[in-house]
Amino acid sequence: MSEQYKNVSNTLPFSKIMNVNDFVFISGQIGTDEISGKLITESFEAEANQVMKNIGALLKTEGLGFSDLVNVTIYLKKMENYAATNNVYRSYFSDRFPARVCIAVSELPGNANIEIAATAFNSKQKNKNKEIVQQFLETVRSGKHPENTALFMADLMDAHQMNAEEPTIVKRTPQNYTDHINEFLTMYGNYSFQITELIAEGDRVFARWLQKGKHLIEIDGHAPTGKTITEIGSCVYRLQNGKIAEYWIQTDRIGIKK
Repeated sequence: MSEQYKNVSNTLPFSKIMNVNDFVFISGQIGTDEISGKLITESFEAEANQVMKNIGALLKTEGLGFSDLVNVTIYLKKMENYAATNNVYRSYFSDRFPARVCIAVSELPGNANIEIAATAFNSKQKNKNKEIVQQFLETVRSGKHPENTALFMADLMDAHQMNAEEPTIVKRTPQNYTDHINEFLTMYGNYSFQITELIAEGDRVFARWLQKGKHLIEIDGHAPTGKTITEIGSCVYRLQNGKIAEYWIQTDRIGIKK
């Protein structure tokens, strides 16, 4: 066996697992017991089972399971173990199987007989991001509880104001955003707020809403009229670690003039 494969350790320059948008990539796993750090050599079946257990443990850290796998690559030192591999492999699935390829190789790290790499689709993360933004809009942006901003937003955010005449970037903290919503309440009173569209993709969530309030104070040089002001707004929120880290917002510029 090549010298470069001896004494394989966790100090090698790669991540065991990596998240990219809705996908989770799992690096090649061999049949090493995570507690002892030794390769399982009792039998090929025992070694293959340990590989699958290692993959399962990594999936669990993301709240996923084998049913979330969409692609698998198996490397075998001996193709005579192909049938045994299938017997072990199928025992970890209860319904559909992911797409798969099996490749014969001359050597594997740690003198292993089998290595498996996999990719999972994390639809749960997309749904989670959507739920976070929905709760934020219904709780904070609606004006009901602006004091709860810190539950949904990072400590410092870039707020991209996408005005056609002059796009700008504002740095916002949760307290700053709370003050921003309180200003809305001063200008428009207890306005109504309705989410009309909510779409999630990767770490981004798009929202569109309809807001109606009263023109109570002077706004941008327009004297208060007491009339209803209707605003249609949309925003793309980028989430990181379960909180809004950045957003791009657009609102209509006509409502205040009517």
